[in-house]
Parts: sequence; structure tokens; C-alpha cells
Amino acid sequence: MCRQEPNPQPQPSQAPPQVLDRELQKANIELQLAQLRSNAEYYNSPAGQMQRQFETYQRLAKPLSESNFVPAAYKGNIGDCIVAVEMAARLGVLPLTVMQNLCVVKGNPTWKSKFLIGCVNTCGRYTTLDYHIGIDGKVGPVQYKTWEKGRDGKNHEVLKPFEHPELDNLTCVAFCTELSTGKELTSPAVSIRMAVQEGWYSKDGSKWPSMPELMLRYRAASMWVSTFAPELSMGFRTEEEQRDIVDVDYEEIREDQPRPVPRPRGTSASVEEAKEKLRARATSASKTNNPSDEMP
Repeated sequence: MCRQEPNPQPQPSQAPPQVLDRELQKANIELQLAQLRSNAEYYNSPAGQMQRQFETYQRLAKPLSESNFVPAAYKGNIGDCIVAVEMAARLGVLPLTVMQNLCVVKGNPTWKSKFLIGCVNTCGRYTTLDYHIGIDGKVGPVQYKTWEKGRDGKNHEVLKPFEHPELDNLTCVAFCTELSTGKELTSPAVSIRMAVQEGWYSKDGSKWPSMPELMLRYRAASMWVSTFAPELSMGFRTEEEQRDIVDVDYEEIREDQPRPVPRPRGTSASVEEAKEKLRARATSASKTNNPSDEMP
């Protein structure tokens, strides 16, 4: 008998190594493209833009915080330097300019008045800020507001007569022209009498008695910016305004202190009963005043 050879089993087909490498490279490219699309969508979103801005501000703030040219309040303080860089980007000025003119007074950030005046003069929307100073008689017998500590240990507002009513009542207004419309924009008037009545003139350490014209210009410029271009000050007061605010002690209310019991609110039934009593009282008073109405 002839010996038969077994039929060979078919072997599974195997792709060449070159094809596998191409498929793997294609998958990697598609994965990278998907990641790039996801990153692009995130960076174009508001959150991504804020993150990129913050990272940029942080890189700029670090060398500024290590510089010897920045004010002492910013040296070694990266957080405040980031805020200064962000505000400089909004205003379109150098970060060092913001640091030199952004001051903290009584815990609040404030601008120097001369910085706001420079912002108005260089923004390109208005002509140079100018001033008109005049004299409106004498200050006269006016009273000024101050605070004194009473017997209860709290500060109370009191009015005192001004000691120098013979001073000239200097007045000042700031004005300039809006270039787009040609309209003249004038600030509210500021005067020595106003400074006295508001308590700015007699405050301890005040510059009003020694340099009244400069303080009038600064306050008029601040009022002009608050009235016509508040976006330049970003809602901050000026340094002079903040220093003129009188500090008042506050009273802390603790949770363990007894609170006044609210008065009970009347119900509809009690309100109707009160109305009936008022009607009966009015009827009785009418009969008493007109006894002839009860005669037959």
C-alpha cells in the first residue's frame, strides 16, 4: 500500500511588519490630532483664556517681585505683583507704572490723583485736563463734621464751628473736551467751604491748609473721572479721597448677645377687630358731638 501524506493545515495569514508599523503610526497621529483639537477647544474657551493669561502674568510677576526697583510693598510679594500686571494689561501701561501709583490706604487699593490725570491726558479720547480756580467770597461761619468719643466709649458725629471763617473760599472745576463730539465736560465744583464742611480741611495730617490749590485740583480731577470716565479708575478711590475718610470704630455684634424680640404681626382676625373698634369709637364720637340726631 502506498503511504499517503497528511494534508498540511492552512496557516493564518500574517501582515508584513511594514503594514503594522504604518497602522501604529496612523493611530498615534490620530490620537495626537484628537488631543490637539481638545486643547484648542479648551484654550479658546473663557476658562482656557483665563488660565493662559494667569500663567503669563505669573511669569511676568516673578522677576518683578525680585527686582529692587519696585516699591517695598511689592518686593517678594508675587500675589500683589500679579494683580499689578493684570491691571497694567487692562490699562495698557507698564506694570512698574501701576506699582508706583497704586497705593494701599487703610487696607483699600487707591490710585494717586496724578496717575488718573495722566490716564485722561494720554487715553486719546479727550483734550488735556484743565482747571479753573476762582474765589467765591469767604468761607464764612460754617460747621464741619468730626467724630468724638462719648461716655459710652463709641464715636459719635458732632458739628463744630470752623475756626477760620475769614479764609477765601477758593473754588475749582476740572474740564476738557471730548474729541469725538466736541462737547466740553466739566466736573462738579470743589471749594474750600466744601472741604471744611466735609471734614477734610480739619482732619489730622490734612494737606488742605498747606496746599489748598493742589488739593482742589486733585479732588476736582477725581470727581471728573468718577463722572465721565469711571473705567479709568476701575472703581478705585484716589489716595487723597481715602485719606480724607474719617475712621469710625465699629460695634461688633456677637452671636451670644440677646437680640430684640420681633413684635408679633397681627392676624387678619385681629386687624378686623381693631377696625370694628375704630368704627364704634367714631360713631360714639359723632353722636356725642350731634345730640340732636338722637331726638325723635
